[in-house]
Amino acid sequence: MTQFTAQATPAPDGTVTVTASGELDMTSAPQLINVLRDAIHRHGPSRVDLDLTGVTFMDSTGLQVLVAANTDVGGGLRITGTSPAVHRLLQLTGVLEEFGLSAERSS
Repeated sequence: MTQFTAQATPAPDGTVTVTASGELDMTSAPQLINVLRDAIHRHGPSRVDLDLTGVTFMDSTGLQVLVAANTDVGGGLRITGTSPAVHRLLQLTGVLEEFGLSAERSS
């Protein structure tokens, strides 16, 4: 199992970038929830950019976290990068466009 990490970085334009890596599942999801909630409450961003390029595995719990976070920022969660495994899950569940991604993986 790959250790999960997540870190939020605010930008001068009012957005926040959250970078995550490792395995996102029911064990690690609370950590991502805490990072996202803290970033949203502390910075009140207009948009949250989420980089999941380093996430090697994500299950339905991780997907639920993404959907809930998107609601928390009024539809302003944008995924800026995915690993092949995460992109495939988002594609299979039909939520790519909801997070600003195309069917073709660019990262």
